[in-house]
Amino acid sequence: MKQEKISALLKALYHDTIRLELVNTTYNNFYKLCLDSDKVTMDYLHDVINMSADERLELRTRIAERGFELTPNQLDQYIFILVLAIYDYTGDCHDEHT
Repeated sequence: MKQEKISALLKALYHDTIRLELVNTTYNNFYKLCLDSDKVTMDYLHDVINMSADERLELRTRIAERGFELTPNQLDQYIFILVLAIYDYTGDCHDEHT
């Protein structure tokens, strides 16, 4: 998915978007992670997408302990980008098999 499209989606869905210059890098990193991942990693990424509010708070705390403070809004946007990357990855895998 192109950076402009992802940026437009973020702007439409979120008031205070993450820095747009990070969008493409983030998306590409998530997509590459999907390409290189095993079942355990993909299961974890799916679990991240489906986290409850309490689980997201716990994730934010773990991320902060590594030196990266995120607001709930920022985490939601990163998870949204992750969803887009997984969606594109699964679509690309499906296309290869048809």
